[in-house]
Amino acid sequence: MYLSSIDIHQVRNIKSLQLDCHPAINVIYGANGSGKTSVLEAIYLLGRGRSFKHRDLRLVINHLSDELVVSAKVERQKPEGSHRLGVRRTAKGHFEARLDGNGLQSAAQLVEELPLQLIDAHSFNLLEGGALQRRQFLDWGVFHVEHSYTDLWRRFQKALKQRNQLLRHGRIDEDSLRAWTRELIPLSEEITRHRTAYLGGLVEHVKAVSKVLDGLGDLSFEYYQGWADGASLAGVMDADRGRDVAVGTTSHGAHKADMKIKVDGVLASDCLSRGQIKLLVYALKLAQATFYRGKTGESCLFLLDDLPAELDYHHRQQIVGFLRGLDCQVFMTGVDKRDFQVLVEGMAHHMFHVEHGVATKSEIMGS
Repeated sequence: MYLSSIDIHQVRNIKSLQLDCHPAINVIYGANGSGKTSVLEAIYLLGRGRSFKHRDLRLVINHLSDELVVSAKVERQKPEGSHRLGVRRTAKGHFEARLDGNGLQSAAQLVEELPLQLIDAHSFNLLEGGALQRRQFLDWGVFHVEHSYTDLWRRFQKALKQRNQLLRHGRIDEDSLRAWTRELIPLSEEITRHRTAYLGGLVEHVKAVSKVLDGLGDLSFEYYQGWADGASLAGVMDADRGRDVAVGTTSHGAHKADMKIKVDGVLASDCLSRGQIKLLVYALKLAQATFYRGKTGESCLFLLDDLPAELDYHHRQQIVGFLRGLDCQVFMTGVDKRDFQVLVEGMAHHMFHVEHGVATKSEIMGS
């Protein structure tokens, strides 16, 4: 899967921009504030329905416009062929997404149509941030290999929301609380089964990638399911009912899960340098892409914002080479063209220079 062309309108300082994309490597370079990251943001918006920089999409719309539009031609393996995917967001809050002119009903459909991975300055949070980051990492993987997971996740979120609302009431309806607790428990347990099965399959891919990206030690993973191992979730929730009422929220379940990643037995965030943490993030994301390709036969799209940051040339070369081996389309940004010229030498690619929101194709190698 890859994008053969992208049309971006009114995204930040980009008024109107069209790119003819290379199916493999696309380099976007330019000064800070030129609009190169906005290109990645537009692609991310197309595949997720949201920005990776702001929750409020109104801030992403060019200040002289009242709406943004992003569309792309998505090429898939035959017999599916090519499709036109597009999103539109107005300053008044209206959002729509379309595939070949037909409206999509949810962001989950966008995610399914355009599986993408982002690595940027905030990717350190996968290891250094809260548990939510790591749950989202696992859920992305499960979603793309188990299509029934979306419905399961929605039902779980609904049950959790209803139970928490009841817990916050001054006078609790005991019958309703028991009913939503009974609904929540099997959903939480099923989500846990999906996550642990996915992680079990992913670990070997991570270890294989880490051997290619030298500089990482022996990796190990520990999954906390959101309640004590070996304990019955029903029993735990019954025992903690008073606590849940006191704090007004559900204390145990799949929404409290976390994953610890250790290097040589020590928590990665405690023992690795910034460069090593970024390298481990790459190993995790590349492993996900490997797993995804093995399960679906399709490749992910990678957005690499400021690739040279915290990575030496040797590791950049390893990462780009690994992505080529996975047949992934890559969009990578940086300030200096020279950081990429040697890196992609001999590889088919397109290189774009962005200045004041306008892109100029500065180099082409291969079709």
